[in-house]
Amino acid sequence: MDSTINFGQEINHGPLIRSILISALLGCVGSLINYKTGLTIFLIILLIMLFVYYPSYLPFLYSYWALEAHGITYYDMSSYRSKLKMVFRGKNADHQFISYTEVNSFEVKSENDSYSLMDISTFKNQKQPIFTWLRKPLNLVLHLKNNQITLDASWDQLHDNKNIQARLMNAMSYLDKKIQ
Repeated sequence: MDSTINFGQEINHGPLIRSILISALLGCVGSLINYKTGLTIFLIILLIMLFVYYPSYLPFLYSYWALEAHGITYYDMSSYRSKLKMVFRGKNADHQFISYTEVNSFEVKSENDSYSLMDISTFKNQKQPIFTWLRKPLNLVLHLKNNQITLDASWDQLHDNKNIQARLMNAMSYLDKKIQ
């Protein structure tokens, strides 16, 4: 029986709810000055969070992907439009699927280094900052015939720092067995 290996956090309605709540709170504070000022602050903050902040940092916050029995399930975050759809659809966001037969090779890439299955044991783990804009990349890169897919693992590095190297080794060995 094959097990599923999960990385990242699945998207939920959190970005939409947090955007509305933070905008409403700041709008209420602004409405103490003037009703129009409060409404303007609410709309500006809401639009910035929904259309700038979350689409920019979504890959670091909700980069769920899973190695399953017959392929890899992941969120497609390759375009601004796909990220925006994820923000508004939340838990109903579509997963993409790629079969193991489509994967030619893979590697783990950090900020300055690249690791194959043979040298992943030399991976130098670093603590990730909590702030998304300061996070260093840690990706599993799948090389396909015509393109590549980058799957983020920095969320796991932040939340499970002690085990990230073992988890990446496990994922890479599982992936190696499946693509041969």
